[in-house]
Amino acid sequence: MAKWIIVVDDDTANLKMAGHILSKNNMRVTALKSGSSFLEYVNENGMPDLVLLDIKMPVMDGFETLGKLRQIEKQKGLMKTPVIFLTADEDVDTEKRGFEVGVSDFIRKPFNPDVLLRRIDNIMSNSQEMHDLKSEATIDKLTGLLNKGATGVELARMCSEHTGCLMMIDLDSFKLVNDIYGHEMGDKVLISCADIIRNAVPSGSRCGRLGGDEFASFALGVSTEAAVAEISNKINEEITRSAKELMGEDMSIPLGASIGGIFVPRYGNEYNSLLKLADKSLYVVKKNGKHGYGLYDDDMESEGESSVLDISSLSEILGERSIRDVALQLDKDSFSPVYRYVIRYALRHHINACKVLFTLVPANGKADTEFYDNVDEFGNHIRGSLRKSDIFTRNHKNQYFVFLTDIRPDSVRKVISHIMDTWNLKSRSKDVIITFETEVIGDNPEPAEAKKVKKVIVVDDDVINLQVAGKILSSGGIHVTALKSGNALFDYLEKEKELPNLILLDVKMPGMGGFEVIKKLHSLETAASKIPVIFLTADESEGAEHEGLSLGAMDFIRKPFVPEVLLLRVNNLIELVTLKNQLYGEIESKTRENKALFLQVISSLSAAIDAKDKYTSGHSSRVADYAKMIAKRAGYTDAKQDEIFMIALMHDVGMIGISGEVLHKPGRLSDEEYETVKTYPRLGADILKSIDADTKIGKCALQHHEKYDGTGYPSGLKGEEILEEARIIAVANAYDAMSSDRIYRTRLSQQEIIEELKNGMGTQFDPKFAEIMLAIVEEDQEYKMRG
Repeated sequence: MAKWIIVVDDDTANLKMAGHILSKNNMRVTALKSGSSFLEYVNENGMPDLVLLDIKMPVMDGFETLGKLRQIEKQKGLMKTPVIFLTADEDVDTEKRGFEVGVSDFIRKPFNPDVLLRRIDNIMSNSQEMHDLKSEATIDKLTGLLNKGATGVELARMCSEHTGCLMMIDLDSFKLVNDIYGHEMGDKVLISCADIIRNAVPSGSRCGRLGGDEFASFALGVSTEAAVAEISNKINEEITRSAKELMGEDMSIPLGASIGGIFVPRYGNEYNSLLKLADKSLYVVKKNGKHGYGLYDDDMESEGESSVLDISSLSEILGERSIRDVALQLDKDSFSPVYRYVIRYALRHHINACKVLFTLVPANGKADTEFYDNVDEFGNHIRGSLRKSDIFTRNHKNQYFVFLTDIRPDSVRKVISHIMDTWNLKSRSKDVIITFETEVIGDNPEPAEAKKVKKVIVVDDDVINLQVAGKILSSGGIHVTALKSGNALFDYLEKEKELPNLILLDVKMPGMGGFEVIKKLHSLETAASKIPVIFLTADESEGAEHEGLSLGAMDFIRKPFVPEVLLLRVNNLIELVTLKNQLYGEIESKTRENKALFLQVISSLSAAIDAKDKYTSGHSSRVADYAKMIAKRAGYTDAKQDEIFMIALMHDVGMIGISGEVLHKPGRLSDEEYETVKTYPRLGADILKSIDADTKIGKCALQHHEKYDGTGYPSGLKGEEILEEARIIAVANAYDAMSSDRIYRTRLSQQEIIEELKNGMGTQFDPKFAEIMLAIVEEDQEYKMRG
């Protein structure tokens, strides 16, 4: 699908040129001539993949347009659209201000086609990767709603910032769908119900799946019982209609939804506490007939008021969980004791703090309702701009008293500048005049909580450039390592355990030039290949920039360095990469959790299968252990070893369909009984075919009795027609069968097993894996590896 770019520029020639370049490269382009027309367009038509935005336009410039775009995105709960500023201006302050407000890049006019396309491609690739990572970490794959973790975060934000109704929604009689129509139909019903819930709540609401058939939603602006009743009726009517479409008009399952709700902020803003109260309302609905709604009220607290709480419950009630990453706003009475305590703590532990008093007056001299609305909004702005360790109060109707904790004196001005600069992007900022005064407490130059130092390597053969870059970056708290050549860089990366966050790399160096260095860096089979690179160059040619970007550089910085631009670009890139790594970490953590759960399930199932016969007790887990040992010696990665272990656990699942009478027969099986036993690989494959986690699980259950020479069953496969994993399991399975007592014989001696393995090489077994198993057996001189 073509990427969608919106170009906003008051110059028609620029619009035509950008449109021509992008359209030729299969991009969909929308050209607009003003900030206001752009905002109106995206409000009605949705957000593009990227915006090219001119800075200098009449009426509404690029900075104001960007500020209003971010407001729209926040209101609609959308991710930030990447924006590239277009400018013919070489002014450093403009570029600095642009990066401070969050633009992704700058492109100079007139456009160079190659550079324009490469920079757009870089930004969009990063943006898409971030979007995919965030979706992976936050979206429930089945329904498309927020997953459980993201639901907690997003609904906590909604409860903290908005008025509405927090609802727990539980599907009634859903289990019958799975029991009667199967899990595939159950998934279709869940997907349909998710869409119904999403469409039933007002625009701007948030919905998530808590697990199974439980959902949660924050219905934005819903504050009356009549509105909740309307939502409940709509959901239940639509569920009935959809269920009959999916399962037929004769569907008789009493499918519907029970809803427990609580109004916010009537009963507070703390999500976990509110969710528990909504759950109480849901319980009442379930108890009184289902298919309806219930709203929490104080009467529900009459039950169990005298119960003793444990520390976890008390912590949740006091709001210790899911603390929002915003400043804590308190009323004047509550602020006083907290302020006194924090002052004592700061002085006792020699921590710096700072008091800030903001005073607002109307620009037109009229302290009317509109002015006090602006004062309210400025309070919300302070709250969202500061950390959760900061506190503030509205000590007068036009004043806010802010207490910044654990802050360096030299950072106070930056914090206040951030508050004021981002406020000035808002349209209503022109209606008020804001002054402030500060007072710093303490004399400790460093905050108590040490932050991880950013590390940058600068590679340049010019000592002066190394000194200048080092001084600029060090002034911003960045640890700099200066190196004079590409060879020195690779020596450093080989010796040092902790890698830098970023490499600044000169293009033109004697010996190994910058382009050659980045090629070699990306060819490494270590974590160093992932270190982002920014090229340093005095070369103004467009060809050099195009080549560098095409080789995978993140950006170009011109020499001589402009201190503010160098520091901003380096910090912005490090923060971007850090965020991506954090998202990767969240996904890996969730993957590990899912894998552990999956392993628990199949371990329990394999144990249940083995329990059918006392002679095979523990067989599946032993085969899995042996298979993993073979895989390790064959040189497989740790991840592949774990995969083979999991597959081997389920190799005998089809035995669940073989009667105990045949399995427990002490003598030789009849031909008919043996044919019955030979059906179990197909039974296992049929049972496992619905497991999406790994399609090889079912195939290996089917193939583990195939023989290398093609004389096995059930399909007579041979050689590499048999999955490699199945060939490994075949050897492990045979060894455990020979080394275990069975109802029809006692275990074989080690020497007998060795002879059987040797005889089976190339006929029953893959020689490669049989050879490995032989080595393992021969090392086990005390015959400890036996059933």
